[in-house]
Amino acid sequence: MSSDTQTQNRPRRLLFVDDDAAFLANMRELFDALAKGRWDMHFAQNHAQAMTALQKEKFDLIVVDIGMPVVDGVQFLRLLNRAHPGQQVVMLTGQATEERRKECLELGALLFLEKPTAPGGFESIFAALDSLANVTHSEGFRGMMRRVGLQEVLQLECLGAKSSVLEVFTGKSRGRIFIKDGAIIHAEQGSLLGEVALYSLLALRGGEFNLRPFAAPAQRTIQGQWEFLLMEAARLSDEGGLPAAEPAAPDPEPKPKHHASDTDFFAATFTPEDPGETRIEEVVLCSGTGEVLYDWQCKSLERRLNLLEQVQDQAAQLSSVAPVGRLERVEIFTNEGRLICQILPDRQLFVRSSGGVR
Repeated sequence: MSSDTQTQNRPRRLLFVDDDAAFLANMRELFDALAKGRWDMHFAQNHAQAMTALQKEKFDLIVVDIGMPVVDGVQFLRLLNRAHPGQQVVMLTGQATEERRKECLELGALLFLEKPTAPGGFESIFAALDSLANVTHSEGFRGMMRRVGLQEVLQLECLGAKSSVLEVFTGKSRGRIFIKDGAIIHAEQGSLLGEVALYSLLALRGGEFNLRPFAAPAQRTIQGQWEFLLMEAARLSDEGGLPAAEPAAPDPEPKPKHHASDTDFFAATFTPEDPGETRIEEVVLCSGTGEVLYDWQCKSLERRLNLLEQVQDQAAQLSSVAPVGRLERVEIFTNEGRLICQILPDRQLFVRSSGGVR
């Protein structure tokens, strides 16, 4: 049996997100009877549970209630667009308005449905969802993204544990970044390879990109964790230490490869006193409102969240007493490594690393 046939015959995976446990129980009982084994149903009572489920498996369709506390359905739809672009989403609400319907459809929702008031009305809801869940999509990437940075694209691919090749090109430069299962494993740009090429491509201030299906590179040149790589690229950009983007060579003949370990490059971008490799020890990623979206190896999540909150409060106080602009990142150096707190309007990030202490 071909993989396409197996895909068509497997039960469709649907995720229902609603804060009303009784409603979800009724949905399970009713739709199990209607689906007759065609659906593999999953349930979440808030956006955090839903994001955890999305980290474990893919869903053919997500059905989201609008009226949820903390992060409502519309906010969650915006989050899905960033973290899982292309995910099929249907919005469901008991209080439908034309403004909400328009907003959800403009954000990419496939349907905006009103919760039926009678049990019989759910049969039409089921029919609509069943039709959408059985739509077969071709593999690959399509679509358009406007005003987006390469770091955001990489973050979305890595958070989603995707495998792809990000092609980057301008009028004078061209390169590729290879992502496998959410890890950045290789980059190339002109004669540059590895982290050098990655940082060079991230230094570009304008151009175009394509996301292609993954194809294995000839070699793996990057071993670091993606969180640190993107944070280091941002630091180098702020300090003016990123290498200049190298134009694509017009000559088709291969040039000698300039590897990431070459000392002539690192003399210009890294201090020679750096004693060793930097290792990421823990990561916490939150939404702009402080809701946890992702945490890794964090043994004291509450303390980390308190630290981010304190940094945000101190940044606000500093901005109110002096025209210093917006504070976006704080770095704290310790004997073991460093702590990085990044505060942005749409997200907050905590990273603790060890090694590489100057």
